[in-house]
Amino acid sequence: MGEKQTIEQRTKIFAALSDPTRLKIVELLASCEEMSGSEIADKLSISLALFCHHSKTLTEAGLIKQRKEGQTKYNSLDRELLLGCMGSFTELR
Repeated sequence: MGEKQTIEQRTKIFAALSDPTRLKIVELLASCEEMSGSEIADKLSISLALFCHHSKTLTEAGLIKQRKEGQTKYNSLDRELLLGCMGSFTELR
């Protein structure tokens, strides 16, 4: 993604963040380097299946990156993408 995000890209990001569970996932990942899906599901008291459902939306929006190690998928927040999206409001200051 370039430095300037398109309206379509930002729309996808804000749509992904509009769900309370997905917002909690992003906030949780913002507090650490990476976590497994099971760790996230446990911390949020949701099923792993529900986490997988939400992580798909977040991954498609580009907000989380996943890497696989054995059978475990580790999730991390694309901080640069999120900051770029929020930075589109810098004129509000």
